[in-house]
Amino acid sequence: MEEEKRNGYFTSSQMSRLCASLKNGKPSQAFYTYIDEVKGEIAMGRSSDVQVNTKPLKYGSLMEIILFQKEEIEREYRMAHKLTIKHDTIEHYSGTPDFILPGVKVAEVKCYYPKHFASISLDLLKKDIEIIKENHKEVYWQVVSNSILCDVDKAEIIVFMPYKSEMEQIIKDIEETNILEGNNLDPSDYYFMTHDNINTLPYLPNDSKMNNINRFEFIVPLEDKELLISRVKEAVELLNT
Repeated sequence: MEEEKRNGYFTSSQMSRLCASLKNGKPSQAFYTYIDEVKGEIAMGRSSDVQVNTKPLKYGSLMEIILFQKEEIEREYRMAHKLTIKHDTIEHYSGTPDFILPGVKVAEVKCYYPKHFASISLDLLKKDIEIIKENHKEVYWQVVSNSILCDVDKAEIIVFMPYKSEMEQIIKDIEETNILEGNNLDPSDYYFMTHDNINTLPYLPNDSKMNNINRFEFIVPLEDKELLISRVKEAVELLNT
C-alpha cells in the first residue's frame, strides 16, 4: 500500500530536483528529468528504481531505530518512517517523514558514514538555513516538503553516528537479542555488522570532540514552501502533457 503512494509520485526525497534552478530562476534540467522518470513509473506501474541492499542503506535504517530509542528523541517525536503521506489537494505528490511531532514539527534523520556525517554536522552547528540549503540541498528540500505534507511550520534535521561504545553495544544486541526482528529488519542484511571488523563500521571515538547527535531546528521559510509547491504543481501539469 505504501508503495502505491510513492510510485508515480513526486516524493519528498527527490524534491531538490524539482526545486533546482538556473541563474535566471527557471527550473534546471534536473526538474524535467525527474518528470520523465515519474512518467515512466506511471506507464510501467512500478518504481523506476530497484533498491539495492547496500551496507550504508542498511546501517542507516538500523541507526534510525537506535536513535529513536534515545530518551531525548522518543519523548519528543513519534516515528513515522513507514508512513507515506499524500498531499490533500495536489495529485502525484507524497512523502515519508522520519519523525513527527503532530501539529508542531517534522524531522528528517540522516545516519551517514563518517565523511558525510562530519560535513553536515559542522554545517548544522552553524544554525544557518542558507548554508544547509546550499551545501545539503537534498536533505533541506526533503524536510521542507515533509513540513508541507504534515502541515507544520517547524522542521528539524538530525544526524546521528554512534560512539564506539554504543556501536559495541549495538553489535552485542544484534547477537543476543531480537532487535532486528523486533523492528522488521532482516537479520541476513546485517551479517556485516557482526562479522566485519568494527573499525570498518561508522562510529565516533568515545573521546571525539564532535557529538554523536547533531540537530538544527528552524522555521521553514514561507518562500521556500511556496517555491516547492509551485514546482510540484508545474511538474504535475507537465506530467499530463
